[in-house]
Amino acid sequence: MRQLADEQAALRRVATLVARGAPADELFAAVPAEAGQLLQADQTTMIRYESDGTATIVANWRTTGGAMPPVGSREPLGGKNLTTIIAETRRPARIDSYADASGGPAVAAREAGFSAAVGAPIIVQGRVWGALIVCSVDKHALPLDTEARLASFTELVATAIANARAEAELHELADTQAALRRLATLVARGEPPEAVFAAATSEALRHFGSGTARMIRYELDGTATLLANEGTTGPHVRVGKRWEGYPATGLTETVLRTGQPARVDDYGNVPGGEPYLREGLRAAVAMPIHVNGRLWGMIAVGSGQGPLPLDTEERMTAFTDLVATAVANAQNRSELLSSRARIVAASDDARRRIQRDIDDGAQQDLVALALRLRSVAAAPSDSGDDIRTELTDVATALLGVIDELRETSRGIHPAILSSAGLKPALRALARRSAVPVELDLRLDGRLPEPLEVGGYYVVSETLTNAAQHARASLVEVEAENSGGTLRLSVRDDGIGGADPRLGSGLIWLRDRVEALGGTFTLHSPAGEGTTVNCELPVSPGGL
Repeated sequence: MRQLADEQAALRRVATLVARGAPADELFAAVPAEAGQLLQADQTTMIRYESDGTATIVANWRTTGGAMPPVGSREPLGGKNLTTIIAETRRPARIDSYADASGGPAVAAREAGFSAAVGAPIIVQGRVWGALIVCSVDKHALPLDTEARLASFTELVATAIANARAEAELHELADTQAALRRLATLVARGEPPEAVFAAATSEALRHFGSGTARMIRYELDGTATLLANEGTTGPHVRVGKRWEGYPATGLTETVLRTGQPARVDDYGNVPGGEPYLREGLRAAVAMPIHVNGRLWGMIAVGSGQGPLPLDTEERMTAFTDLVATAVANAQNRSELLSSRARIVAASDDARRRIQRDIDDGAQQDLVALALRLRSVAAAPSDSGDDIRTELTDVATALLGVIDELRETSRGIHPAILSSAGLKPALRALARRSAVPVELDLRLDGRLPEPLEVGGYYVVSETLTNAAQHARASLVEVEAENSGGTLRLSVRDDGIGGADPRLGSGLIWLRDRVEALGGTFTLHSPAGEGTTVNCELPVSPGGL
């Protein structure tokens, strides 16, 4: 009865510490002392398992003043000893004789004079967090109920750790939400994307890293650009410049190849990792950033002390998902502003071109004809045949000016499109095309004017590109109006390799289609022709 009362008293004291949320160092110091005194052990040790295959001593208690392994010291797992057996089996274990034990912990136990030991795992949220081990110098084995009595203490420790972890997770969630609100505020204020990238990287370092944080964007040409850097740096760190020289098995290449999180636990084991070691980095974790369904880039955090915690990727997931939203919003805002600027510039260019064509062509011809008519009006009344000839010439010239103006007006808006609709206008385009065109037009009736104009210029510009740049021998044009959507597809058998960044025509088309609420896609692999697809909503809400 006395033993049971002593055990309950010891457990109550530990439970009281757990209930009031005692600091970890206070709890960890109390548990080995309470367990050791209750079980009449010579030494009690609490250990924590690390992600790098080692075990760290977090607390010690001993009956005498003899030397104990210092708190914070680590031993690698391996061999026949309680530390390793508990990690592998997740169950209580005992050693009744250290004579045939092996590994670092066994050597230390023999040197301390211990002959037997019992240990129980500390399991937190389904994972073996650590163990509580009692040791004895007595030649006899520890009592058979030692494992069960130890388990009462480890369960309380596990509860305390789980509670502390839950509280930390709530605190971290609140911090993460606050950080993301700050990022959202930057986006809403219309701050440049560079400011958003820098802020997101700074927040990542503050929450997850202990040395550095970086944001990297993958480019369409297969290269990568360093957008932001916080923390450590070196000659290879050039914000806004191409990110070069990264290892083939490092984070940048791994995330690009897999689209998944990646980690390096020791750059000393990574070929090409020397620049990071010189910078002061030892380990890092990277998370992919997917924007609009595409791998856009990655954000990485690094440590100079050792491997980052195993749950770093999980903790960063919610952060990177919301960072991706902030990046997408910032990028979309920037692209919208750029597209509006391009539309305005294109409109201004078109007006200037039309004005120049009229000023240099039709207007001068009309002035010349006006002067000729004035000359005719001033001619003597007896020169009838000459006047008739002159008037005939003026009428012929006027017809020429009218034709010229008609041609100029085509650059603004084709007359057949206004009078007859998209289907006849596309047929007219096909007849005038320098490259043979096969048409498949499933269009019935008229569409809203903005859609007809937009669709017309998609086909017109794409046919022009096929004739001037693609070296195509055939172009296939499909158009269909069904389900409230106008779908257009233009395919050529040319050389492919079309890139919107190399010319304004395709960018202008994309802007025009997106301004109508539609989608524009381009597929142009080298040597395999070019396909342009666009969909335009016919419903009023899409206009």
